[in-house]
Amino acid sequence: MRSFPLSQFIISLFALMIFIGSLYAYDGVSHYGAGFMPTILSGLLLCFSVLDGLIHHLNARKQASRLTGEEIRALILIGLSITLFVFLIDTLGFLICAILLLFTLMHIRRPQKQLSSLIFSVISASVINYVFANLLMVALPQGLTG
Repeated sequence: MRSFPLSQFIISLFALMIFIGSLYAYDGVSHYGAGFMPTILSGLLLCFSVLDGLIHHLNARKQASRLTGEEIRALILIGLSITLFVFLIDTLGFLICAILLLFTLMHIRRPQKQLSSLIFSVISASVINYVFANLLMVALPQGLTG
């Protein structure tokens, strides 16, 4: 599976979801607050990833290649996973949603390594949750875990 041409799409989709979420939940950049930096950074990430994708598209224009069925399936699953993460994070909480998202994304990439993907997902999500909740004092959605 090719990874570089699809990376712009995946990063752009993630940046767009964060940008929309920041505008909706925190009123964006209308005033300095919790949503100011996420809105600015996700907007910049979105612009740069779209620009990078356009540059890559223009450079690879001569080598027209079609997406395979497996790549289209992976794109749909990635988009669905991120969308579900955004919509379920308040209900299920950050920790559960992050574990599910990380496991799903790793399973799409390497489906044969389920146990190591699950272990890495649990450890990564737990470390991220600890750092943000306890060290940086950022309130993450607790959902079922709270």
